[in-house]
Amino acid sequence: MHSVLSRTRYRARITAVHAYLTMTNGPRTGSNYLLDATIENWIGRGLDCQIVLTDPLSSRVHAIVRHDEDGWWARDAESRNGTFVNGQKIDEARLVDGCSLKVGGAEFKFLSGNDGGSTIDTGELRLTQTVVLDTPISSRDTGNFAAAIIGDEEHAKDLLDLYQLSITLLGCSSREEVIDTSLEVLQKRSQASLVGFLWPDDEGHLIAKRVLPVTAAAQVRLSKKLTELVTEHARAVWLSETTNTTVSDSLQHFSDAICVPLIRDGAAHGAIHLYLEKKRFRRSDFEVSISVANILAIALAKARAFATLKADHQRLVDKSATFDELVGESQPMQELKSKIKRIGRASGCVLVRGESGCGKELVARAIHKHSTRADQPLLSVNCAAIPRDLMESQLFGHRRGAFTGAESDHIGWFQQADAGTLFLDEIGELTLEGQAKLLRILEGHAFLPVGGQKEIEVDVRMIAATNRDLREIVREGRFREDLYYRLSVFELCVPPLRERGTDIELLLHFFLEHFKRQHGRPELKLSDAARHKLLAYNWPGNVRQLRNVIDSAVVLALEDTMEPEDLGLRDVGGDVLDSLRIDHWERKLIKEALSRTGGSIPEAAKLLGMGRATVYRKVDEFGLK
Repeated sequence: MHSVLSRTRYRARITAVHAYLTMTNGPRTGSNYLLDATIENWIGRGLDCQIVLTDPLSSRVHAIVRHDEDGWWARDAESRNGTFVNGQKIDEARLVDGCSLKVGGAEFKFLSGNDGGSTIDTGELRLTQTVVLDTPISSRDTGNFAAAIIGDEEHAKDLLDLYQLSITLLGCSSREEVIDTSLEVLQKRSQASLVGFLWPDDEGHLIAKRVLPVTAAAQVRLSKKLTELVTEHARAVWLSETTNTTVSDSLQHFSDAICVPLIRDGAAHGAIHLYLEKKRFRRSDFEVSISVANILAIALAKARAFATLKADHQRLVDKSATFDELVGESQPMQELKSKIKRIGRASGCVLVRGESGCGKELVARAIHKHSTRADQPLLSVNCAAIPRDLMESQLFGHRRGAFTGAESDHIGWFQQADAGTLFLDEIGELTLEGQAKLLRILEGHAFLPVGGQKEIEVDVRMIAATNRDLREIVREGRFREDLYYRLSVFELCVPPLRERGTDIELLLHFFLEHFKRQHGRPELKLSDAARHKLLAYNWPGNVRQLRNVIDSAVVLALEDTMEPEDLGLRDVGGDVLDSLRIDHWERKLIKEALSRTGGSIPEAAKLLGMGRATVYRKVDEFGLK
């Protein structure tokens, strides 16, 4: 005999011969279990039970519920902890509607007759069918089915299948791959005639995303009414003998159906359908479907987050010209790239020197890319941008309450970059206290966060950069000499743009094409006069200045041809100083003095009014040999 699922507001009603046990206390509170009047319904931890418990207080077969002409009966199956009806320990007792049944640590309410059955709202679902089982779904479901079969050799393969699915999904990056893999496992495991998945569209409506086998996709529609039923109440439902007698529905061709919603953050984000012809699903099929749905919900959330991060990263790359590329074919750049490849494979610290805007961070990225840590994080920190009193906190972390305003623990840059590379720009701005901690880390020692009591060990490759003469700062006592030598295991000098010859034109075209795409001006051209002005300019701000000039000019150009007045550059020549940096003029004056004296350093020193030792050091520092 079958029940009729009518348009009742809160209940799906069944005939008197059918009855349910609703779990009121236990790991699946709210679940409804259909009792079969033709068999003995076993309750216990064993997988051969009709109602499987994970409670350690229950026996393998703890209690038996059966039906005869006098009604429904519960009998204790010689369990260790006894069976209770309405709080009384029993050997056998008759069950009446609304009575309680306690089996181990799990408690049930017995429901029969017109008041029995599933508590789900059936809405417009008008099918002649039996609700075999329905159970609430939570995004925090830990998989009670898996816990129940750990010690059961016969069903251990189910747990292995779930484990293998989890491992496989960890390696999936696309949503399509995640869905296909999960559905294939479900279809193979349950032998379902059809397995389908519904996914929300842009308006939030669930639509069919995948159907297996593929040949059935055009012939069978996944039940919309059943989908609405399970997603509205966040409950998995197992329907048996779904013969339609009143309306046309996609379930009419199947004898059994399972539908499980994907619940995440309290909302339904999809649904899984399993349909079977002529046969019946097993209870373990229902439980495995729930476990797969929970795994799938998490895997889809991870795949969606990965796709978002990938898109965000690409947008940043598209927006930032030379994000990860050293553009240049001049001799100085060829030599620099060659050194980067060799140094990248080494493990020592690297000190990158060069003027502001010449691309020191790009050099650091290139070193990291050629290193064995390329698949680990590269973190970039500008020491000059960190307030001096917060320098140690930002680099090494702090504990809650370490100082005023430290309301929570903070993980420092070094700990965040563990196993990867940390790039410290403007290293000369680091405080002496921070320098001492940095030296200990580079020597392989652990360090203490500010206010911490437990030392932290990290494995970080250091790349430091500066636009200043660290040796001069060492002599002034503002930078530790031992730290300087530890940082400069490898030293790279990035040439200024004015010394890179034809690279200026190469970079000019590179930036122009980039910003034409970014600002939507593909027809914009560069006039000969503007080109000449750009190539003749001295570029004291180096590559960064060239980039900004082109970016601004592409936006401000009124016509389709970029003219000199669009560039925003000072006129070359005259009395305008191209730089106010002392080291810039030192280099030019020493180079001019050497030129006038035929390369004689003693004579050049006399012209410059400097000591010979100083000139020798400066020549070496500026690479003027």
